[in-house]
Amino acid sequence: MTKQIALTGATGFVGRNLLKELLSQGYQVNALTRKEQSPEQGVNWISGDLQNEVALKALLQDCDALINVAGLIKAKSADEFMDANAHAVTRLKTILKESPKSPLFIQISSYAAREPQLSDYAFSKYQGEEMLKIGDQINWTILRPPAVYGPGDVETLKIFKIINHGLSLFPANKDNRVSWIHVSDLSKAIANLIEAPDINKKTFEVDDGAENGYSHEEFFTIAAKLIDKNPIKLTASKFILKVIGSLNDLFGFILNYAPMVSSKKVNEICHEDWVLNKELDLQKTGWEPKIPLNSGLKETLDWYKNNEYI
Repeated sequence: MTKQIALTGATGFVGRNLLKELLSQGYQVNALTRKEQSPEQGVNWISGDLQNEVALKALLQDCDALINVAGLIKAKSADEFMDANAHAVTRLKTILKESPKSPLFIQISSYAAREPQLSDYAFSKYQGEEMLKIGDQINWTILRPPAVYGPGDVETLKIFKIINHGLSLFPANKDNRVSWIHVSDLSKAIANLIEAPDINKKTFEVDDGAENGYSHEEFFTIAAKLIDKNPIKLTASKFILKVIGSLNDLFGFILNYAPMVSSKKVNEICHEDWVLNKELDLQKTGWEPKIPLNSGLKETLDWYKNNEYI
């Protein structure tokens, strides 16, 4: 019998790619959306959001697994982060525990959850994990991705644009290290959890398989070679970035918008170690990443060029 998967965040960068992967593996998908979507084979679009209990009940009806990708990476306040990244988990969990199927709740978290003191975002992702773990009513698995890139990603586009203007700008320290993963590898990793054995009530992390990730300088060097630039290398101190973040906070308050680089987000950006925790490596379950950074970034850059972003 074909399994029914409930998916939140299906219209975002990761969610769109994950939806395609789930469909390619033959799953039927209930997908939550706030905007009307075109009909798609294998997809039952559920109109609503994470605050809409009626929509959530429809989303989770008869599902064999729930994959919660939805969340905020920027918000106007700590309360907004908590509602989207933590309290929503509790709402989903409350409905899911009534299901006679005992479906698996797969929570897509973040490396940031390891350091909840750094920012409101990191704290909310940590709290989302903790709320999922409370009680024994449901089966759950937590997956923490690192920085995610690939065709369609607007954040990596910003890096290529900076390099294209002749500058490599390292936050805090060029030697700080970060793990990365291509969105296609991440999507396969998430989808594989649906059938993977011995994952209940466990937390995993993923990356692209590179030992100890990449320094900021290594990442920018790879990207610069692909775009055929020899940029000036500069390091922005944490103090300077904090000033910029504080100004963004002020303008965000005045103009009523959520800045991406807030003063607290700077703490995340400047953290020295966003590298895979090997004790939590998903590769222990048999999954393996397939796309190395160099070829993945080339594919991403080609997509930007073909779509005239660069």
